[in-house]
Amino acid sequence: MSPHQSFTTIPMQVGSELRIRNSGEISVSNPTLEPGPGQNEADAIIDYRFDSRTAEHVIRMVRPPARRHTAR
Repeated sequence: MSPHQSFTTIPMQVGSELRIRNSGEISVSNPTLEPGPGQNEADAIIDYRFDSRTAEHVIRMVRPPARRHTAR
């Protein structure tokens, strides 16, 4: 990968829909969460870029899904 190609950082939440058109246009639908501590943080972060030269969509995980601790 060329160091000159840039990625678009996309925060994802559980239940998010990520749509990528053949042109590389992206659309993310993150669900609405109830306000609360830590609710504004993404569950995972991905980087995306479209390489028009090779017509490839490149997606990489930057931060894995967050671990949720539940009280027992």
